[in-house]
Amino acid sequence: MASQVNGHSSGSGAQGGESLREDLQEFLSGEAPLHQLDDLTKVNPVTLETVLRCLQARYAADTFYTNAGCTLVALNPFKPVPQLYSPALMREYHAAPQPQKLKPHIFTVGEQTYRNVKSLIEPVNQSIIVSGESGAGKTWTSRCLMKFYAVVAASPTSQESYKIAERIEQRILNSNPVMEAFGNACTLRNNNSSRFGKFIQLQLNRAQQMTGAAVQTYLLEKTRVACQASSERNFHIFYQICKGASMDERLQWHLPEGAAFFWLPNPERTLEEDCFEVTREAMLHLGIDTPAQNNIFQVLAGLLHLGNVRFAHSEDEAQPCHLTGDAQCSLKTSALLLQLPEDPLLETLRIRTIRAGRQQQVFQKPCSQAECDTRRDCVAKLVYARLFDWLVSVINSSICADPASWTTFIGLLDVYGFESFPNNSLEQLCINYANEKLQLEACGLVETIHISAAGFPIRIPHWNFVERYEVLRRICARTSSGPHSPSPAEGHSERSPCTEAATLQAVLQDILHTLPALTQAAATLGDPAKATPAPVHCGRTKVFMTDSMLELLEHRRAQVLEQCARRIQGSWRRHWHRKQERQRRAAVLIQAAIRSWLARKHVQRLHTAATVIKRAWRKWRIGMAFLASKELDGVEEKHFSQVPLPTGSSLLPQTQTSLLAAIIRLWPLGLVLANAAVGVRGFQRKLVVWACLQLPAGNPSSYPVQTAQGQAGVTSIRALPQGSIKFHCRKSPLPYADICPEPSPYSVSGFNQILLERHSLGHG
Repeated sequence: MASQVNGHSSGSGAQGGESLREDLQEFLSGEAPLHQLDDLTKVNPVTLETVLRCLQARYAADTFYTNAGCTLVALNPFKPVPQLYSPALMREYHAAPQPQKLKPHIFTVGEQTYRNVKSLIEPVNQSIIVSGESGAGKTWTSRCLMKFYAVVAASPTSQESYKIAERIEQRILNSNPVMEAFGNACTLRNNNSSRFGKFIQLQLNRAQQMTGAAVQTYLLEKTRVACQASSERNFHIFYQICKGASMDERLQWHLPEGAAFFWLPNPERTLEEDCFEVTREAMLHLGIDTPAQNNIFQVLAGLLHLGNVRFAHSEDEAQPCHLTGDAQCSLKTSALLLQLPEDPLLETLRIRTIRAGRQQQVFQKPCSQAECDTRRDCVAKLVYARLFDWLVSVINSSICADPASWTTFIGLLDVYGFESFPNNSLEQLCINYANEKLQLEACGLVETIHISAAGFPIRIPHWNFVERYEVLRRICARTSSGPHSPSPAEGHSERSPCTEAATLQAVLQDILHTLPALTQAAATLGDPAKATPAPVHCGRTKVFMTDSMLELLEHRRAQVLEQCARRIQGSWRRHWHRKQERQRRAAVLIQAAIRSWLARKHVQRLHTAATVIKRAWRKWRIGMAFLASKELDGVEEKHFSQVPLPTGSSLLPQTQTSLLAAIIRLWPLGLVLANAAVGVRGFQRKLVVWACLQLPAGNPSSYPVQTAQGQAGVTSIRALPQGSIKFHCRKSPLPYADICPEPSPYSVSGFNQILLERHSLGHG
């Protein structure tokens, strides 16, 4: 048996060819029916004939989906198949524990893609490429996938969120008939052929619920507006407005019944896609109201009338071409519908404006008939392309979600169908080139089957593999030093040295050495003589691996990322605690400094206040002493400290001595207390008065305090008056020192009372 895996064949010459024919005959004449083979990897030998025979047998048995490794082959049944795309079947594939074990279906691919988005640690976008020949059913497959995701990716938890999800789902599904009406056309191979490529992003939030979508289009076949191949038709929307417009709309758009248009070939063919009311209703759901729709259809009608403008060849090259037949009426109608001046429009179609020379002089040159037709077609194609782009922008503004509300997306790439005509246009050349590039990226069908049959259904490009699993290599480089330890910066670009075979083999070995279960398998990569099959094979541009190998790599990668996340969390927490501790110590130091500063300020204020009080008190004391010396000119004051204290049993007790010393130091306060109505009474009052007057030490009871009574008011007299009596009305600086709270009408208070008592004590 000859096989080919990754470009390497076994078996050669006539012996290999004869063996292949024998295997082919044995396979085709086998007992197992071909329609029961749901995976083309079971076909043996894998040739184009056996693959086509298997697909033909399954198509005859109304089985239209077949697995080819990681690729799904879909066949267009060209007939309605009941219950093949029902919501119940969607839920069955969505709820299945292993959808790949069910029958092959487009829902299997959709569910696997959806689970890949949910299971990955970090958000990774997923995309599905729908490729094939024109008429293979790519647009229908994309539509079924959108319906599938609208059902399984909308799981609201409340009535309000359910309404939001339902509105988003309806808008996404309503974008299909609008895009198909303006971008699809009837061709020889397909009645609903997409004449543009589109990439649809189904946007998912963190809960994997669909929140919106976005449409990106490219390579619109705008030449179809003015030029259609034989037996083909223009875009669907032109036929829809001609067939579905009402009488008033026909009058408004100048589209009478039975009117012939050059750019509207084969109008007699009736297709199920020509549903004008469905398109208008979908446009309403997308936010395009009736006035805007009327403007759109008016522009389309203007393009149809512009196609009826025909030019006749001019015999004089200096004169512009003339209009033929009813072209003047068509031009007037087109200018009216497009809201353009008629004369400038006609001048644009027939005359070229040329700027030449350094002075940029303007010259006008009449165009030939062919040039006039070309300029007319260019105007129509430009207007339709701008209208299509505006329509796509309106659809995106209606269905696109806020960038902050979605994290990942599932992409649906509905590419052009590749075709080959006798005369291919530039658009068709670009379409075929894009399809060939996609086929090379995804590998061909037979090549895919070969790779899957060899046990390598998973294929990843070199740069993607190194970029995704470089983290395993870095961890290995930190823990151990191996012979292959290139810098971690390698392998991040397609042109890096890691793309070379030898370097990539070293990278693979470094990555596989991080998996204990695959250490022996990694050693087999460098020794082809060993019989143990390696789970990973390095090709020229891709890395091929088994499903189990991919699961091990993903499991190990998840463990490494979890360890890194824990280390980052631990480091961050330590940094946060240290930062908080530093902030706490700094706050304590700042508080202590502030408190000490406030205390110093308070002590300084008290010291300043005490200094002021002392100065005022000393000044008042000197003044009082001066007044007293002048008032009591016959009395000699003696300081208390100069009088010798008597000794014996008659001495004051120790407590009274201490009290007396304190009172002497604070005699201004005692002066206030002595004259207060309440407070010090009896013996203590005598001590206070005695201390205030600085009398000699002795028995306080021997110094009676006498007050003048029997006279009203304040009286100042002397014990032995000598000369005139002087009244002292000078007020004491101490508050309330001269005022008794409750003076009796016969009491003597204030400084005069002190003078009387002191004189009485001195002469007693």
